[in-house]
Amino acid sequence: MVMIVSKTLLFKPLLSILPFILFFSASFCFLEARPISYPGSWTFMEQHNWEKTLVHIHYSPNAKNSIGFLGAYYQEEDDRLYAMQWNHLLFRKNQKKSQSNLYSKIHFGRLEKTKNQTNVFHSAFNLSFDWETRKHFFLYAAEIEHTDEKLTKSNTFHQKAKIGIAPYVAPYGSIHTWLMLQFEHHPDDPNFDNHFILTPMVRFFKGDYLCEIGLNSNNQILFNTIIRF
Repeated sequence: MVMIVSKTLLFKPLLSILPFILFFSASFCFLEARPISYPGSWTFMEQHNWEKTLVHIHYSPNAKNSIGFLGAYYQEEDDRLYAMQWNHLLFRKNQKKSQSNLYSKIHFGRLEKTKNQTNVFHSAFNLSFDWETRKHFFLYAAEIEHTDEKLTKSNTFHQKAKIGIAPYVAPYGSIHTWLMLQFEHHPDDPNFDNHFILTPMVRFFKGDYLCEIGLNSNNQILFNTIIRF
């Protein structure tokens, strides 16, 4: 049975939390959406999309590394992931009006598979490149996930690209807004509808808080937040 939901109903959750996003963002200063923060700081990240709800908290001992805990809940399979993740800055280039970065992200942990009531080893390796000015943004990331079960071992490939533009250039300390378009490619997903996913979104950030909200081509909500402390 296929359930058809009107676009009006799908946009209601977005509209209901938009005032909260704008209000909450207004109480913080400049923040960049990067996996490593300033030395001695902690970062809390939450991501919710069509596949999973993810929580990641990490500590940055220096400007090139962060390490922390990652937990994820996969909605469709009802699986749970508990892992440790290490983020590393491989390359950074600062220019007069732009900055580019290349990061590696590695996690190792345990995946609790609810359907067959087993725990399996799960790992992932991710490379992420971003380039940004105060007006334009580009990101590309590729990831390989590995699951090691008793009888089978599986590897899945994922990639995504994101472009963005700032409709206005805000002064430092103000609310910054980005209009973004994200493209995802998941060729190994068993559901063909998830092979190619397009998500227009809006990003708000100011200070130690960032949030992104969008609705993808499969009519599913994306909501991400980052808080540094």
